[in-house]
Amino acid sequence: MLSDLQAQVQALLAQIAALGGGSTSGTGCFAFTMTHQQGDSGGEVMNIQKFLNSHGAQVAVSGAGSPGNESAYFGALTKAAVAKWQAANGVSPAAGYWGPVTRAKVASVCASTPTTPTTPTTPTGETLNGSAGSITITSTSADVEDEVFTGTTEKVLGFKVLASGADVRVTNVRVKFTAAVDTSASDRLADYASEISIWAAGQKIASMSPSSFVRDSAGVYSASIPVSQVVRMGTSNETTFHVGMTALSSIDSDNDGSTNDWTAEHVQTRYVDPTNATLFETTSVTNAGVYVNRLSSSSDVELRMGEGSGNPKAGNIKVSESGTTEVTLAEFTLKADGAEMEFNTLKASTTITGETAVSDMVQEFYLMRGSTRLDEVAGGSGTSQALTFSLSDTETIAKDATQTYRIVAKLAAITADTSSGTVFDQGDTLTASTSVSVWNIDAKSTSDGKSVTNRAGSVTTYTQTFYSEGIQVTKVSEAFSLLANDTAANVAGEFKVTLRVTNFGSDDVYFPLSSLASTTANSGAVASQIEGINFYVTDGTTATTSTVADATVLTGSVTKVSGGTEKTNSILIAGGQSADIVLTTSFNPAPAYTGTRQYRIQVVSVGHSTADDLTPESVVYTTPLEDFRTGYYTIQN
Repeated sequence: MLSDLQAQVQALLAQIAALGGGSTSGTGCFAFTMTHQQGDSGGEVMNIQKFLNSHGAQVAVSGAGSPGNESAYFGALTKAAVAKWQAANGVSPAAGYWGPVTRAKVASVCASTPTTPTTPTTPTGETLNGSAGSITITSTSADVEDEVFTGTTEKVLGFKVLASGADVRVTNVRVKFTAAVDTSASDRLADYASEISIWAAGQKIASMSPSSFVRDSAGVYSASIPVSQVVRMGTSNETTFHVGMTALSSIDSDNDGSTNDWTAEHVQTRYVDPTNATLFETTSVTNAGVYVNRLSSSSDVELRMGEGSGNPKAGNIKVSESGTTEVTLAEFTLKADGAEMEFNTLKASTTITGETAVSDMVQEFYLMRGSTRLDEVAGGSGTSQALTFSLSDTETIAKDATQTYRIVAKLAAITADTSSGTVFDQGDTLTASTSVSVWNIDAKSTSDGKSVTNRAGSVTTYTQTFYSEGIQVTKVSEAFSLLANDTAANVAGEFKVTLRVTNFGSDDVYFPLSSLASTTANSGAVASQIEGINFYVTDGTTATTSTVADATVLTGSVTKVSGGTEKTNSILIAGGQSADIVLTTSFNPAPAYTGTRQYRIQVVSVGHSTADDLTPESVVYTTPLEDFRTGYYTIQN
């Protein structure tokens, strides 16, 4: 192609200019004719650096780009130096772009300050010590990778250059790329890579587009990439070079994977010594297993789901009798480990009890990010509903960033009626759930648009129960002490569990000063025997899972700590108020439970009434159970 030939011609012109001083204007400045920007190689880049170094905008103090070490690569340092020169010479904007405005200003500056011809000297930084020199090339696998992920750069080939007898300047590195791909895959280098680069001592010193490589009749791609890298003589100055490959940001599915290998080969190094002799060192350093893979399939790239800090536990939720109420059903986080990710669809599922259709209870479901509503889905028919949130705008999560989302239900007004049917009423429940699976979240790597393979984590969701009047219960604290019994080795334990009972309605509620202890393992049977507080003791010493322990003595009492008003049989808690109530339990293990064992209290339910009674009219189950149990404590029987 004509563009390929032009690129090669410009690279050769840059090399000629570097060796022979290049074309100059009548005033001694190089006659610049080409536009350059960050990322370019060859062309007039080396002469741009020479101009900057001699006109108050030095590219670098040492190494590539410094006086005498000018290179053919327009990198970040060159851009910064151009911007500095532009700012000092009134070129706006001073953006580091070497275009026609800057070239005209350079010509003007050079024309106004003609130079007096002098005997050419070699810049200090460019001095090569010694006389006749030679180089030895050896391969290295250090920092070399076979796999290159889309949109990233990896060093795919490594070699070391040792200069003997004199310092040398490496001026060209010739490389080849040979395809060994599947029959369905492309054998064009440009379908895999956007850039081939040369690195020295860990720094990028040159690059070339694959389109500038020459392809021979056998399909082998080759190019001599211009560089300017001094290698000082001696083993202590041996310099490591790498050939880098930058993969395309997106790759055809036929071309990715380890079955589509490329062999990268370094075949020749061109250099000059202090005598200005141009020399060549022919070698063969190869890596036969280079391939490009989608970033989304990398083991370092993972979509991780976690539980949000505001994810609601199971409990009673106050709902309006006159208007709608928005309730968070689940809060979860998504973290994009290793790469930026995006998604357009998120799925969830919901289940209700107490009604025949979700729409009887829920007007709409929302997917929220903060206060932003990403999508909404109307409540549907049946007691279960699959939700699909389809986002009109793609949701993006930055690399290694975490974003928090919520599934929210907009509930209809609740009635005071307790009958089931088509009316949303007291005690109806709703649960929502989702997961990080590919089925539920169509997350893709932004760089290649492919589905993220690796996924982990989850969020636990809980059932929410709805009332316009009722109580909410939380565990506040616990305590344990040993009580002396008939012998020193036969003791009882006293547990104290403090609960906070909140009346979220407007009507008064009465909390009975009664409790029911059980030695039955069926906690459901315990809870059905409604008292102020239902509880049991579990033995966690020998059983694989904790079992309910039998007891010679197991008693419980309920007393008020703070809040509320104590009545004859109960504690009165006014609407919108709370009371702290302590359950005190004395536990003496049954004779069968000999030796030293671990025991704990499990609170199962809490009751309440509309009058000063010992027997509650309604019960609230303490879920999740793990939030309403004590730690294990030791009792020796």
